[in-house]
Amino acid sequence: MWLAGGRRRGGWLGVRSAAAGKGDYRWWVHLGLIVSAALSLVFEPVLAIHIGLGLLFAALVAVHLGQRRRVSANLVARLLPSPSLSGRADRMAVADLLLFTVAVGMLGSGLWDWIGGHPTRVRWHAITGVVLAGLLVIHSVRRRARLVRSQVR
Repeated sequence: MWLAGGRRRGGWLGVRSAAAGKGDYRWWVHLGLIVSAALSLVFEPVLAIHIGLGLLFAALVAVHLGQRRRVSANLVARLLPSPSLSGRADRMAVADLLLFTVAVGMLGSGLWDWIGGHPTRVRWHAITGVVLAGLLVIHSVRRRARLVRSQVR
């Protein structure tokens, strides 16, 4: 039942009151990831803002992975014996590993460009940024129902 101010009985957006704080926190991390990624693309010409938003995004990725530590550990364990794409969990594990790899590649190439004072001849940061943006859109759309109601365990 909806109450005033968009609240729902039992917590914000249907999260049970016992876990409302953790659920809210998880939603804010999701929102921060989406907003920091989008704004980082918008402010790409303004280097200081772009760098700040990129570092914020990287920090939020670390927080997000920390919140999902059990799920991430289980997904990594599924990949170790013999990775296959037959099951849904196996595909999720590969997708999460790909997202993580591209995010680390984008962070590393951005730092390399920043330390060097200029972009490299092959624009790795731009290429990984476009790839990551596409993967994040797919990732968010496929998990849109869980973005709000997921909980930290």
